[in-house]
Amino acid sequence: MTSVNIVFFMACLFLVGCASNNAFYEWGAYEETLLKVYHEPEYKTEALNKYLQFVENYQGDKPLAPGLYAEAGTFLLEQGDYQEAIGFYKLEYEHWPESRPMLGALIENLEARQ
Repeated sequence: MTSVNIVFFMACLFLVGCASNNAFYEWGAYEETLLKVYHEPEYKTEALNKYLQFVENYQGDKPLAPGLYAEAGTFLLEQGDYQEAIGFYKLEYEHWPESRPMLGALIENLEARQ
C-alpha cells in the first residue's frame, strides 16, 4: 500500500469516527434547553419545564438519548422534587443498563434520605 493510500484510508476512518449518531436517538431540544438555562437564567424554570414535558410525553420511534432521563431527574432534584427525580433516575436505569451501577447507588441513597 502506498503512503497516499494509507493517508486516504486514515482520513476516511477519521471522518467516519467523527460522524454523528443523532440518527440513532431522539435528543429533542436538549442542547437548546441547556444553552438557555446557562445563558439566560431568568428563563430557567420555563426551559426546564418544557424539557421535562418533552421527556415525560415522548412517544417517538427512536429511543431517547442516553442520559436524558437522568438529566431530567437532576433538574427535578435541584428543585427539591425527590420523588419525581427518583422516577426519572429509575427510567434511565431501566432503559440504559450501562448506567445501572451509578444510578442504582444514587437511587438507593435518595430513597434512604426520605
